[in-house]
Amino acid sequence: MKHDDNTLGRRGQSGFSLVELLVYMVILGLLMAMVLTSFTKTLQRSAQQSGIAETQIETGTGLELLRFDLEHAGFGLPWAYPNPLPLTLAAMVEPGPMADAGDPPRALNSVNPSPLGINNADHLVIRATNVIRSQDASGQRLGLLGNDANHLPEILPPGVFAATDGVIALQPDSLDLNVGFRGLVTFGNQYAFSATTADLASIVPAPDPLDPDWKKLLLYGVSNNVAAGIHFPFNRTDYFIAGNPNGVTPPTHCAQGTGVLVKQTLNQSTGNFDLPLPVVDCVADFRVTYLLDSSGWVAANNLAGLTAEEIRAQVKEVRCFILLHEGGEDPAYTHPTNPMPVGRIVAADGTVLMAGNPFNLAMTVGTHWANFRWKVVSISVVPKNLR
Repeated sequence: MKHDDNTLGRRGQSGFSLVELLVYMVILGLLMAMVLTSFTKTLQRSAQQSGIAETQIETGTGLELLRFDLEHAGFGLPWAYPNPLPLTLAAMVEPGPMADAGDPPRALNSVNPSPLGINNADHLVIRATNVIRSQDASGQRLGLLGNDANHLPEILPPGVFAATDGVIALQPDSLDLNVGFRGLVTFGNQYAFSATTADLASIVPAPDPLDPDWKKLLLYGVSNNVAAGIHFPFNRTDYFIAGNPNGVTPPTHCAQGTGVLVKQTLNQSTGNFDLPLPVVDCVADFRVTYLLDSSGWVAANNLAGLTAEEIRAQVKEVRCFILLHEGGEDPAYTHPTNPMPVGRIVAADGTVLMAGNPFNLAMTVGTHWANFRWKVVSISVVPKNLR
């Protein structure tokens, strides 16, 4: 049988039918949708993991700052003031809440609720000379003041202070103040001095001809410019949760009702507080607990009624608890617990030393509270400078 070559050629050159193309496009669309969905979920998971990692890094850095300040609470504080008080000390009044005036300053104190913060959280006060760490403050510098071989005032180590630095002086053994350590040294009405030979000559211990190196004073830097004024013979920093009422706006990924745990430092030159420094974001609650050795170990949520001396003798450990969320809102996530216990302390034998605060997330955050990854982070610190 004879075939038509032209007919066979046309059949070999023909393409896909319309039905075949439609099926192909449907399959391709389904595959693209699956790939796109998987890619979107991967991006969402990546964003959540990135947010969680960022929160963990920021939290770790902020907690180390808080840990350092707690460990050094009391560093360089005078344990006794002269009696009668110099006029400058008698008139000293700290601004804001929880002021210590007149008596030797307390290294630690806290109150609930915070008079400045939000969510009825705690407000922590730490006093020391080294709670200020910036380029324009000498809060971490310390030295000794005595006499050299020529009976001239000498600061050791050499060069630790600039001439314009403001310092306070403490006498390690202050028998005239009836204390065994850290009596505040004054001259006339002054308790703050510039680190110059002329200024320090007024307070340097009288030399002993037989032993010119026999006695020294402790010097602590509290300001980088004594001419600008030193309002207090110590530095102070506060920790509390700030929000919009304090002029602090939490990041946009933070849940409604949360704030920022901040560090706010007392400015020596102005006598007022500086602007808050952000420490940890997306914080809902902040609690401070003290373990005291007072006729047995007890837990306390404040130090009300305790003097500076009693705080030095009784406070053995400070624990801070921070309720926060990691990352941003995640509709695919459901948090299992509400209320969240903040500040609960249980002894090794199971005894509950502190019940803590059951923080109701739904009341503060609202209906979307469960779409955030909430956790309570804590630090436990043994202050090194109270005793």
